[in-house]
Amino acid sequence: MITKASDIAVFLESPLYGSDIVIKVPASLKSASMNCLVFANSFSDATILELSKHKDVCALVVEEYHKKLSCSYIIVNNPRLAFAKVAKKFFVSPVKQKIAPTAIIGEKVTIGKGVTIGEFTVIGENTVIGKNSVIHNHVVISAGTQIGDSCLIKSHAIIGEDGFGFEFDPTLHQVRIPHFGKVLIENDVEIGSSTVIARGTLDDTIIGKNTKIDDLVFIAHNVQIGRSNLIISKAQISGGVIIGNQCWIGPNVTIRDKVTLGNKCFVGMGAVVTKSFEDNVIIAGNPARLFDQKTK
Repeated sequence: MITKASDIAVFLESPLYGSDIVIKVPASLKSASMNCLVFANSFSDATILELSKHKDVCALVVEEYHKKLSCSYIIVNNPRLAFAKVAKKFFVSPVKQKIAPTAIIGEKVTIGKGVTIGEFTVIGENTVIGKNSVIHNHVVISAGTQIGDSCLIKSHAIIGEDGFGFEFDPTLHQVRIPHFGKVLIENDVEIGSSTVIARGTLDDTIIGKNTKIDDLVFIAHNVQIGRSNLIISKAQISGGVIIGNQCWIGPNVTIRDKVTLGNKCFVGMGAVVTKSFEDNVIIAGNPARLFDQKTK
């Protein structure tokens, strides 16, 4: 299927300025070539100069570029967001439904329509997988886990095994605490490669709708994570933590057990969060402290 600049303009509901060229590939500004789509999130003379080198390019740009470009362009409020939507719509091939022959699927597993399961993945009994979800290779999903619609779980993730729960008795012998909870993953969640999410001890571990979790993240038992959060690589979230909605948890962040974070918190990279914080805060450091109050 041939994609033209006008098709992209219609999709974005914004006018096209310049020639209606064929678009073959998305590209960065520095690697722009003929028949590609690029974006510029902020205005700069350097970007104008760079784009002037190319005629058969379509750029997604902010209003300040109007009448300053010689190439084709489409004005949008958020070029990076528009670029992501266009790339997904026009340049990403849909995943073909396939359950790999090497996948091991337990008894009484419910699999929705359009689900893809990769090679050597293990699905425990009584698991529920919602429609159009994609599970990559070598994933382990333990018994009783519930996964919503349109989720993505990347290779080597481990979901739903027991957490690290022990109690000492008088003989100094560690007694493992059995886990009876589950992992509940709501719709449109993404879970990165080699990420581990432990099941709850008595209550469930919950990952809220549209939350995106990077590679190499650890989420302990009984954690409750709200909607539309971004959790970046190597974050460690200890048992019983509660995280609100629309938070950004930076790389290498550690959150101690039973801490609560409100909505729209920004936790800077490497922060060690030892106490709870309310909504709309920017925190960083070791121990993490308040740097600023967000205005929105």
